[in-house]
Amino acid sequence: MGQKAQIRSDELLRQLEHLRHTAQDPSLLLWLQRELEGYDVNDELPWYRIMECRQRGLFMQHGTAHQHTCQINEKCLCQRDMEQVRFLLVRGPLASYLDCHTSTLERWPDTLLLEYSKHLIPEHVCLYAWKEPIDSVREHLLLGISSLLKQYVPSMHREMENPNRTLRSIQHRHWSV
Repeated sequence: MGQKAQIRSDELLRQLEHLRHTAQDPSLLLWLQRELEGYDVNDELPWYRIMECRQRGLFMQHGTAHQHTCQINEKCLCQRDMEQVRFLLVRGPLASYLDCHTSTLERWPDTLLLEYSKHLIPEHVCLYAWKEPIDSVREHLLLGISSLLKQYVPSMHREMENPNRTLRSIQHRHWSV
């Protein structure tokens, strides 16, 4: 995402809240609710809430207490395991990501860390491993939501005439993973 979002997060939240009170389309209302309150574990996520990640870890050298963090080479993981950690699923309420200026990290599952902890870097043990988004979560969400709104909101009054322009069809058209 080379371009920076020129969208103010407070304006976007106000716009979503306003839409939530004025919209009548059930799919739009459900999307607005999920954006403002967060997505459940079983909810399908829009394309902009699935972010590619790099893998990082805290390593300790054998025989010393020397610790350092570094990126984990993805080729060290088998494909089945890589699928568990390749993407960050951004499920929380939108406001929690817009107000936060720190990086959003997610730890690896303990079973995966245990399996790979001694094999990622020779003569080192991985104490912790986590997913780190490549792009800013805040900017990614701002761009994704504003892009969706630019396409969907102008067509709301034509929705009954053109059913192919529903929120679901717009979301799937932009699926990039």
